[in-house]
Amino acid sequence: MRVIARSLVVAMVGIAALAASSVQETAAQYQGPAAEQFLQKARITAVRDLGTGVTRPQRVTLQLGDVTRFSVFKSIDESKMGITRMADGSAEVDFQDSWQTEIAAYRVDLIIGLGMVPATVERRVGSNVGSLQWWVESMMSEAQRVKEKLQPPSPEEWNRITFKVRLFDQLISNVDRHLNNLLVTKEFEVRLIDHSRSFRLNRELKNPAELTRFSRSLLDGLKKLEEKDLRSKVGRYLTVPQIQRMLQRRDALLALADKQIAERGEAAVIYP
Repeated sequence: MRVIARSLVVAMVGIAALAASSVQETAAQYQGPAAEQFLQKARITAVRDLGTGVTRPQRVTLQLGDVTRFSVFKSIDESKMGITRMADGSAEVDFQDSWQTEIAAYRVDLIIGLGMVPATVERRVGSNVGSLQWWVESMMSEAQRVKEKLQPPSPEEWNRITFKVRLFDQLISNVDRHLNNLLVTKEFEVRLIDHSRSFRLNRELKNPAELTRFSRSLLDGLKKLEEKDLRSKVGRYLTVPQIQRMLQRRDALLALADKQIAERGEAAVIYP
């Protein structure tokens, strides 16, 4: 009984911090234990279809105490063996579109220290079980930013963010990244959503030519990925082959960084 009470106190302290947060959300507010506990414990007060996206997401209103927040719920869980023809004419082997990889992407983000995927947990909404993700308070999508030709205050910092996103998508083999699921905050930070088509079984990197610069901290984060730890943290949502193939892509990313450094020099390749 004391353990339960203590956990509730910890949760409420974290939630109080969320309530007092400004419009700008730090990683401690949209990621981590407090955000996760809010998503899991808050009362569901409303659910409505977002009306966008093939995964049929829903916006869920959550309330805990005096704190009210939105979240995004997905329950899609489709897979097809063999070759699937996509709407754009491309083909994919062993197609999967699942809420489970939404949670896996968030947990991998936490391990490597990317800090861009909002907190995502498993939860039942109505009669369905799926992923419940922290609602991103963004200024606009990257598609809108590009359309409006709005320049970031620091082009160099924006380029660094871009390379981090590319590395993450290569790591988790995300085949559905586009400019509308890159969300830009007022502070010109980036939040990454829509990872239901990730963790494909390819061993090799799909677009290594896109990676010409690397974050030192993110490379160090990649080295923290270990199969035993991943089985513990994401084994509920990924198969063993999915985990193993991700580790093979991780090794390919580290090898690519070493190759770039050897050819062009560390100063031209590595940033903090």
